Amino acid sequence: MTTVTSHLFITGTDTGVGKSIFTSIIALWFFNQGKKVTIIKPVQTGRLKDTEFLSKLTKNKIPVFNSYSFKLPAAPLVASKYKSQKISVKKIISDIRKLEKDFEHVIVEGIGGIAVPILKNYLVADLIKDLNYPVIIVCRPSLGTINHSVLTIEFAKQKKLKVLGFVVSGYDKKTKDVAVKTAPEIISKITKVPCLMKIPVLQHI
Repeated sequence: MTTVTSHLFITGTDTGVGKSIFTSIIALWFFNQGKKVTIIKPVQTGRLKDTEFLSKLTKNKIPVFNSYSFKLPAAPLVASKYKSQKISVKKIISDIRKLEKDFEHVIVEGIGGIAVPILKNYLVADLIKDLNYPVIIVCRPSLGTINHSVLTIEFAKQKKLKVLGFVVSGYDKKTKDVAVKTAPEIISKITKVPCLMKIPVLQHI
């Protein structure tokens, strides 16, 4: 992947699509270039913490930060209400701006997909826009990914976000599934957005 920028926002077409895997890959790439890089997961939900998974994936080489953590596996809007704790977007942005002062590269891993609500009238896409970060979208390799990916990319464009490209996570280059093999090219043709990487299935995490 040749796209290089100071800071990045990683989002996905859904939850569980491989955002953490790609986030760790790009963070380690910067790290191996001798750059000061950090990862922040502004809001995480569910008992399995993404921050711990990111630390495991990067072998604790990359500092990982978090602004809010909730046990309920739901959108931040719902999980925060369940815990009776308000989310402050101002705090999230402030936390990220502070990291920008100490690190050359800040990688923000989003929550679920791009249209997930953080507050009642504030989506993940709105956070990306307020940060003014370019975004990379992580997609599934399975049947249906053309629809999910195109909708996500076009929504990002509608929000006037800078989409650098998309990556396909869990891609089996030996697959004989025509739908899987042709999806990246079709997504690119429809959206005019490049496929930056096809991440193979990871056997051991």
